[in-house]
Amino acid sequence: MALSKFQFLGYKVLKSYIELKEDVTEEQSGLSLGFKTSGVVKKKDHTFALNLGVKITNPEKSINIEIVAIGNFKFEADEDNSDVSKFFYTNASAILFPYLRAYIGTLTNLSGLKAVNLPTMNLTNLADELKENTIFLD
Repeated sequence: MALSKFQFLGYKVLKSYIELKEDVTEEQSGLSLGFKTSGVVKKKDHTFALNLGVKITNPEKSINIEIVAIGNFKFEADEDNSDVSKFFYTNASAILFPYLRAYIGTLTNLSGLKAVNLPTMNLTNLADELKENTIFLD
């Protein structure tokens, strides 16, 4: 069985901030979700580190959640890394996000609030931002 050219090694949550005001209701409609991405490619080690930030608020500002995590990936080197870099930009966020969804759901549920269950999402629109915010190191 051949291994993929791009492998997810794991993740760490670097920042976890959840603020729930006393007047927060069980109704969670109108949640606003924002993302921030950046990455570091270490050519010598054939690794890619994705920094993915997620921010969630509601219109009443009674829910404020900020999570920052780093996902670590390993890739098979090719001559110019062009094939692999496509995976970085289009797939890395989509691979890491389900772990953050579960983390947010668990933490909010344990806080006494109905769990904030984020939907599955197509994150390909983050590819351009990630490409702009990725640095390559030897």
